[in-house]
Amino acid sequence: MKIGIIGAGSVGLLFAAKLSASFPVTLYTKTKTQAKLLNDNGILLDGTKVKSASFHASSETIYEEDIQIVTVKQYQLEKIVGNLKRTTSRTVIFLQNGMSHISCMNELAHHRLYVGVVEHGALKINDYHVCHTGKGLTRLSAYHHNDDKNLKPLLVSKLAVFPFIYEEDWYEMLSKKLLVNICINPLTALFKVKNGGLLQNDYLYKLFETVFDEAFLALKLNNREFYWRHVHTICEKTSANTSSMLEDILHHRRTEVDAIVGYMLEKAKREGMPVPALRFLYFAIKGLEEEKGELT
Repeated sequence: MKIGIIGAGSVGLLFAAKLSASFPVTLYTKTKTQAKLLNDNGILLDGTKVKSASFHASSETIYEEDIQIVTVKQYQLEKIVGNLKRTTSRTVIFLQNGMSHISCMNELAHHRLYVGVVEHGALKINDYHVCHTGKGLTRLSAYHHNDDKNLKPLLVSKLAVFPFIYEEDWYEMLSKKLLVNICINPLTALFKVKNGGLLQNDYLYKLFETVFDEAFLALKLNNREFYWRHVHTICEKTSANTSSMLEDILHHRRTEVDAIVGYMLEKAKREGMPVPALRFLYFAIKGLEEEKGELT
């Protein structure tokens, strides 16, 4: 079984490093320069060159492998989805934050489609070096076509340090991750605090809970206490971390506010639900992006 990984950011590099130990992997990069660096140097994982079964980097958009794992950010999906429309049926796994990528997936009905949630931490050092900053697992769920022989080698593989598990309900799985992202990312980016700052400051904590309640109601989930405890626990466990959205703001990069908060605003609008805190956060983060000028 051959695996293609689309996107060579921190997550793409980490997945390529780990999966190429057991499977032939092609890592699709945005630039020829990065592809050449990867082919010349291999992937460095935590400073050590990865010993791979078969690894190749390419800036082409062939996407001919049995499984394609899409790791780019949501706002980079349009061109990739266009390319995937022209390929024959295969297994495609989307690993984006938020839930706005679901609408793009509806254009790819001839593929066997899956969504995933990555619970690993990864930090890109340069174009061929990545650090595995937090060990976790990857959750996968079928968007449709759940009887898929291509997925079984991943789920039963002996990658003890990089496990995959299957979830039955894709909506619940993504909603759970979205609640964490929407409660932590925008507030930490706006107030420029680490994750734990939301728990330590009484006023930020009130905002933290207000954002949770608006998002929870818009997602139409049950069992508020279960989801609130989950979000609170993740914030505690990552209290020393700088959120990805704050990192993006600090480094003048485009954030994923559209995929995370923008999606929720659209959903709340369809449901006829007022979400004033989320509306404020969305425009506040977009304002910070514009204030930073040209984004990378």
